[in-house]
Amino acid sequence: MKSKENLSIKILYFHNSKVIINKIEVIKGIKIIDIIDLFPNDVVAKFKKKKLNFGVFGKLVDNNYKIKNGDRVELYETALIDPKDFRILKAKKSS
Repeated sequence: MKSKENLSIKILYFHNSKVIINKIEVIKGIKIIDIIDLFPNDVVAKFKKKKLNFGVFGKLVDNNYKIKNGDRVELYETALIDPKDFRILKAKKSS
């Protein structure tokens, strides 16, 4: 049962090439950057706070964003290659 001091949220992230969606409860007033500490150790080791961006319902938010009840928090890793460059390379390979 949810208390008045806990918020129910969803967290969406990629792990081992799969999209993972978890429903969790967090303490009211928690900042989005502190969400990373709630992940399993193998996931935390993969993520580096400096290289992560955060979003809520598909919109980028600042690391100091305070979580609201019902938020869908998304973790974005830095792309290894620019999407435009990837499409160019892919087009060259197929021609």
